[in-house]
Formats: sequence, C-alpha cells, structure tokens
Amino acid sequence: IGDKGQVRSILEQASQTQGRASSVQVNRITLADQFASFLRNTPLFGARLTCLDVKNRFLEAIFHGNGTSVDTLELAERIDTGLEVLDFGTGGGVPGIPLAIIRPDLQVSLCESVGKKASAVDDMVQKIGLPVPVMNVRVEKLLEDLNYDVLVCRAVGPLWKLGLWLEPHWHLFGQLLSIKGPNWPEERKEARHRGYMQNVKLRKIHSYPMIGTESESHILKLWSAMKEEPPHVE
Repeated sequence: IGDKGQVRSILEQASQTQGRASSVQVNRITLADQFASFLRNTPLFGARLTCLDVKNRFLEAIFHGNGTSVDTLELAERIDTGLEVLDFGTGGGVPGIPLAIIRPDLQVSLCESVGKKASAVDDMVQKIGLPVPVMNVRVEKLLEDLNYDVLVCRAVGPLWKLGLWLEPHWHLFGQLLSIKGPNWPEERKEARHRGYMQNVKLRKIHSYPMIGTESESHILKLWSAMKEEPPHVE
C-alpha cells in the first residue's frame, strides 16, 4: 500500500465507483501522494500496535467505499462552511482526519483521552502535513477552556454516555452531530431514562444506507434546549 502508483490506482477506482467525491471536493490524489510518502519514510510505523490501528482505520476511511468513508462523506455534507469542528474520542482519527482533508474550509481539531492513540494520530497528522491539532484530553476538560461550533463523533459510546460527558457543557458549543446505527431510538430512550436528555434537543437530520446491510445509518443533531436550533446543511 506504500507504493504511490498503487494508491493512486485504488483512489481513482474508488472515486469512480462511489460517485461521491465531487460533491464534497475530495482531493484524493494529493492525499495518496502524502500518505504513501509518509508510509515509505516511516519504517517503524507498522511496528506499534496503536499506529497500525490508526493506519488501518485511516486507509479504510479514505481509500475504500465502506461504511466509514460513507459516514465521513455524509457528515461532511451536513456541516456549514468555515466552522470550528471538534472530533472527540477520535480513536484512530475518524472521522476527524478525513473530514479535515475533504473539507479544508473547516477548522478541525481532534481530542482523544487515551495517550497512545492521541500520540499516534498526532504523529500521522504531522507527517502528512494537516493543520489539525490533536489534544490528549477528555472532551469534558477541553470544553472548560475552548468553544466549538460543531462537535462530531462516531462509535464513541451510546447517547446516555454522550449526555453524561457533555451535560455541563451543552451551552458552550453550537451542536453535536453524532453518527448512529439503527438502534438510536433505544439509545435515546435509555438516555432519557437516565436523565441526560432533560436540557437537550435531538433531531435526526439525515439517513442513508448502511453498506453491507439492509439497515440505515443516521446523523443525529443534538443541542442545548436553552438555545435556538443551530443550522445545518440539508
């Protein structure tokens, strides 16, 4: 995968088959050059488990037409231009890294509480030259000092956990866009039962087919009930 020509071929084929690149102005070829060069010049990259996990998830998200890439593309189309975005619990850098690449107008930041994962993602971001800060901190702590227009997350936890983490901070950011599977109504019920939706509004803003299944993925918008509903792109 480190061969630049091979990566170019993969990306060109993926762009043709997915038919979605033009809608969000994906510069996949430039990314292929940057990332292939990064892999070639980092011989120990695959030796660390955390880095290997990051690499696999990143390649999965950018190079192949699977659920992760579709999630990122769908999410990218829901965010207005020029906003400050925080991907919290980024893990291996998804959706934050591909979002920063396909939407250079956004000011994307990443936060991850697990030190090794944060370090691996930061190393990747530095090597491929993305202007994306990576912070090794819990989102609750980060929001005590910084404000964002949009928070995004994917596969971080059920809605009640998101409510628990963000409970004191809903007024400090514009909205949360969370990618969820078909069980999100049950998650909402559990969050309400636990009392974490009392001051939060929730609306499903978009649904799309979940690749490889007959189910759908959903993008949920959550915001403080004390504020007017923030805008999103239809």
